[in-house]
Amino acid sequence: MSTTPKVLKKLVALNLTKLTPPQVVALANHCVTQMTGNAHFPTPSPTLATVTAQATALDNAYNLSLTRAKGSVSAMHTQLKQLNVLLKLLAAYVESIANADPQNAETIIVSAGMEVKKPAVRTPKTFTALPGTLKGTVKLDTKAARETAYIYQMTTDQTNALSWSTVYTGTKVKFLMTGLTSATHYFFRVAYCTKGVQGNWSNPLQVLAP
Repeated sequence: MSTTPKVLKKLVALNLTKLTPPQVVALANHCVTQMTGNAHFPTPSPTLATVTAQATALDNAYNLSLTRAKGSVSAMHTQLKQLNVLLKLLAAYVESIANADPQNAETIIVSAGMEVKKPAVRTPKTFTALPGTLKGTVKLDTKAARETAYIYQMTTDQTNALSWSTVYTGTKVKFLMTGLTSATHYFFRVAYCTKGVQGNWSNPLQVLAP
């Protein structure tokens, strides 16, 4: 009997490309401090001692590179790459622990001194709301996106945040709103919901119902 392997979610955000060498060193040392004696991580891989040693090596190499000694800058970048690799491996270890306990995943990651990856949200780029061909109808449409559901809302008073009501939630981009009062102004908006995460609302569009 075959089983489908469990897909691990990418939960940790290291953002290494945005960090300077001293900041990478600081991150590595912070993670080591947070994970030392932490019951969530009984057997860190790579070992915390290995990460600490590489952080020290990068720190020394960075300080030497400031002197512009021959070959020092290249050597510093080599040490930086090696520490980045170790941090990515450590993040993968933390993710494996977090994935095994989804309800406490964020707490586990933060306790390791790492940041939780924020899910990407989409804002609709194209949204139209036009009078329908039949009395009391409005045609709503937006640009399709992969693995996305669409939430359409309506109000007659866009200044009242509590007045918006959901008129459709589903995977079809086109929706025909019916039962509207003719010669009445309505406002409509749409939001994308991708992998269970709702994005930002589009700008409201005003339509005079036919």
